[in-house]
Amino acid sequence: MAAKTTLDTLYLINDSNRIVSIEIIVGDQGQTSTLSIALDKEDIVANHIGNLPKTAIQENKLLHGKSLKIQATITDTSKETNVTSLNIKLSGGFLTRNYPLYKMVDSDGDSADYYCNIEFINPSKS
Repeated sequence: MAAKTTLDTLYLINDSNRIVSIEIIVGDQGQTSTLSIALDKEDIVANHIGNLPKTAIQENKLLHGKSLKIQATITDTSKETNVTSLNIKLSGGFLTRNYPLYKMVDSDGDSADYYCNIEFINPSKS
């Protein structure tokens, strides 16, 4: 199985007051995780354990040119599978987007590191 543990992408926003939010679902049942999220080096979430419920980032109009960095470590503690996964959902911008990432580790107890960089771009300002 191929692995996809990094993400470097753009997320389109506009000039509205609508809040952009992030939600992260971690792996299958029995997977443990720690994740941190920062917006231009300002922590939004630090050392969060498990799934991240829908969390506000900022208004669309304030995000142009900013970068969201996500770092996660997922440990395979499931006896059922050695596949780790991270699903990132961004909403509130131009479109709702899902970014699925995954990696099969060699054995139970192994960990996989995930790194994501998402840049917010308003096409009318580019």
